[in-house]
Amino acid sequence: MRLTQYFMPTLKETPKEAEIVSHRLMLRAGMVRQASAGIYSWLPLGYRVLRKIEQIVREEQDAAGWQELLMPTIQSAELWKQSGRYNDYGKEMLRILDRHEREMLYGPTNEELITEIFRNGSKSYRDLPKGLYHIQWKFRDEVRPRFGVMRGREFLMKDAYSFDIDYAAGRRAYQKQFVAYLRTFARMGLKAIPMEADTGPIGGDLSHEFIVLADTGESEVFCDREFLDHDVLGRDVDYSDSASVEKIVDYYTNLYARTDEKHDQALFEKEVPAERRYTGRGIEVGHIFFFGTKYSEPLGAYITTPDDDSVPVQMAPTASACRASSAASSRPATTTTASSGRSPWRPSRSASSTCAPPTPTARRPATSSTASSWKPVSTCSTTTATSPPAPSSPPWTSSGCPGSWWSARAA
Repeated sequence: MRLTQYFMPTLKETPKEAEIVSHRLMLRAGMVRQASAGIYSWLPLGYRVLRKIEQIVREEQDAAGWQELLMPTIQSAELWKQSGRYNDYGKEMLRILDRHEREMLYGPTNEELITEIFRNGSKSYRDLPKGLYHIQWKFRDEVRPRFGVMRGREFLMKDAYSFDIDYAAGRRAYQKQFVAYLRTFARMGLKAIPMEADTGPIGGDLSHEFIVLADTGESEVFCDREFLDHDVLGRDVDYSDSASVEKIVDYYTNLYARTDEKHDQALFEKEVPAERRYTGRGIEVGHIFFFGTKYSEPLGAYITTPDDDSVPVQMAPTASACRASSAASSRPATTTTASSGRSPWRPSRSASSTCAPPTPTARRPATSSTASSWKPVSTCSTTTATSPPAPSSPPWTSSGCPGSWWSARAA
């Protein structure tokens, strides 16, 4: 498609409601448009970016051994009443009555529904372990939606769930997701730091949130600067080797990293030398939990052990917001390499002229390591630009041909 035919309504002036850099850039570049408070339409350019981010998430989840499914956005309130969260969740949940006066809701998360799916499909220890995930739109009625897609009411989120026979196996699944998240954000060009966190309305006794450092972040963070120098993608990961996965997790969890909610100043000063102490602000882009039997017990998700005992399955969920990742990646390259012009989520490669559609025969099978970055051959009238745009400009504003690349999703 020629650039002159591409729908990319850019703005010369910054809208008044755009408070932070990522929001301003995404509006001015023609990536998104606000439909109502905290709800956005993703225009062709932004939608391409969103899908490339989604594909990176998908590849890392598949590599860790999780299987993708798709659950509906509308759920029955009955399941939430069984778990005890229907009334506890608060006004953030959008509650609905259908024409038959049945109570429904727009899912803010999916613990209840995925537990029911597992309960109806697995009964024995031979069915374990299992890891399932989906990428779906969520809705949470924020009191004050702001910062564009960073803190919206409707958002695209990946949530994953593991099912294991005992606590030890559940922790191993938790650790796999911990490493998968590190790699996911690193591939996006984001330096995401895992920090001990509260579990919130999800529940559980173990939790880490992944924070990208940014002056506009809502959380105050305190961490060891060693996090900033470590190369997450420096070596491959064998998820079948539990010991090596645990070693990676231990390295990160032994370094001090906490938000203001969990911060202990005395411990911070004791564990981290003065020259390595970092204090700033950050954006949450992902969260992992381990809640054991919090949902399996009330919802009746029991499995039979080798001794013919019936025990509730152990569960660990994870969640990452794709729209938050896209916004975090849109900031100038002060704390991330995402705006350097070389990021795998770029909507197109830079070129000095319009390009013809790619040649279908040039496609090749995607692999877990290359699926998000390969591009089929396209016939351009001039050469591809060799220099990236200036760091202060987002990569999608450079001269390019939006139709010159294909989605990396397998056909």
